[in-house]
Amino acid sequence: MGIAGGGAWATLRPAYVGEVEGDGLRVDQAASPVNVEFAGFGTFALISALIGLALAVAALGAARRGKVAGGAGWLLWAGAVSAVAVLSVYVFGDWFVGLLHPVPEADALSDGASVTMVPPVNPGAAWAVGPFSAVFVYWSANLVAYSHDRELKTSPANQLRTGQTPVG
Repeated sequence: MGIAGGGAWATLRPAYVGEVEGDGLRVDQAASPVNVEFAGFGTFALISALIGLALAVAALGAARRGKVAGGAGWLLWAGAVSAVAVLSVYVFGDWFVGLLHPVPEADALSDGASVTMVPPVNPGAAWAVGPFSAVFVYWSANLVAYSHDRELKTSPANQLRTGQTPVG
């Protein structure tokens, strides 16, 4: 999941377009997309959230097949596995970017040569998006299921069916 997410992140990250000028790179603002760094950050956060959602659904499915409808173990599993998946998205995303947008050797560059460069992304708070979404979705689904089960058990129709006297 992390490798596929890293590949998706690498293909969705926009790149600066620039020209070699002396010892540096002059970015062509007209040819480059707007907000390249923010787009890289945003796609990382979005992919992390989707991975967290998928892992929460997987944990819910596994918990439903077991004897218990959920628990803290599966909640922690969803959070920990999504944290590892987000880390692998970052690592493999940068690796795939190097394959998709290779930076030529300094000897091969001459003044005026066109170069595309994907800037590095510092995820910061986005590191927590995947684990948070996994834990939040899992916890919310269990809360809704618990509330629904409790309503069914205390409904007058269920009490009549089980031979209990309805209250109220």
